[in-house]
Amino acid sequence: MIEIKTYWSKESPPFGAFDDYVIIESSDKNERILIRPEEFNFLTSELFKNWKKGKSKYIQILKEWNECSGFNDINETSSEILDVMDTIDALRMINGVAKVEYNTVTKNDLKLIIDFLISNQNKKLRIRKE
Repeated sequence: MIEIKTYWSKESPPFGAFDDYVIIESSDKNERILIRPEEFNFLTSELFKNWKKGKSKYIQILKEWNECSGFNDINETSSEILDVMDTIDALRMINGVAKVEYNTVTKNDLKLIIDFLISNQNKKLRIRKE
């Protein structure tokens, strides 16, 4: 499996932190992207702000994250992402940070995530926590 990692996914977690990931994978292309939960929290926070302002739709990953359902429920059941294009559009409205900081997503990592979704937009994508 080809693994694409964000900046913080390449780093060992700080002492006392769990080595957890939010993973989006395409079994068709045998490829996945690993995102640290802290980075994903940043993304969902930004997605939520844009949704509240009416700039984007209430996309599936945001719904599952906010409502503790699907991949973010107590059983951490993986979910198929059914609104990939809406997710891409919503992520394009987010501004990544210029300087690498903990609990954020850089502009480069945001582009990496969007590019992954674009290259797999016609494939079956699943999201899960590990």
